[in-house]
Amino acid sequence: MSDRIKIKSGIEWNYCLEGEGHTLLFLHGWGVDQRIWRQQTKHFSDTYQVLSVDLPGHGESSWKKVPLKVMAEDLNGLLEYLQISNISLVGSSLGGLLGLKIYELAPQKIKRLVFVGSMPRFSKAADYPYGLDVEKIRKLDGQVQADYPDIVNVFFRSLFTKAERQTRRFRWLQRFRRTEGFPVKQALREYLEVLEHEDLRDVLKRVSVPTQFINGREDAICDSKTVDFLKSICPQARFEFFEGCGHFPFLSKPYEFNDMLEKFLQDAKNS
Repeated sequence: MSDRIKIKSGIEWNYCLEGEGHTLLFLHGWGVDQRIWRQQTKHFSDTYQVLSVDLPGHGESSWKKVPLKVMAEDLNGLLEYLQISNISLVGSSLGGLLGLKIYELAPQKIKRLVFVGSMPRFSKAADYPYGLDVEKIRKLDGQVQADYPDIVNVFFRSLFTKAERQTRRFRWLQRFRRTEGFPVKQALREYLEVLEHEDLRDVLKRVSVPTQFINGREDAICDSKTVDFLKSICPQARFEFFEGCGHFPFLSKPYEFNDMLEKFLQDAKNS
């Protein structure tokens, strides 16, 4: 069931709810939309209730400049509207950052957390030598302003390895993106501000639910040094890698990803 709802912020959120059972909430990242999770929502809706949303300015959700905290409050309001209080949250990249913000706001609703190519802070700082150089984030912002929408496709392509880009599945993804529209340009620029400034390291340190990090071994954003840092502050978490993959292992190897996620969900349920 696809529907829209306006909550406190005035943003009209587009969401899809299907299946029955324990709820899985899928949150996508920068420059894409909820349809990027198609192979997951189709698979898991057979045995779970699956909720996916378009982030503001992406897909069919409207755009309004609000802080990440307000987006989290809106999504908490959506969960209340749908009478959902027990979820496993799966966030890709920026979606993982938003998921961590939801956990900070309503930890009692989150039973499991899964981060895919995600981290609690995306920009480097004096005490945080991980993630992206601030100059690169600002350069991308300038490129979005000057060369939109072509730069979005260039950036998306850069998140895959050379081997991934040569696959038939990647060619399908490129055709899909050309026919499905683009996010709101100003939304993309504002999210880059979020990625530069948001810092949820202290929130991640306080996470007390079963947590899994899934990464492509060749992810240039959440690289091996970043994962080592995540292990140091979240030692109780499970860490899994997909060899030969970049930032989106659930796109390049959807069936293997689904199996890995299912195993984590079942192990967490039985622990």
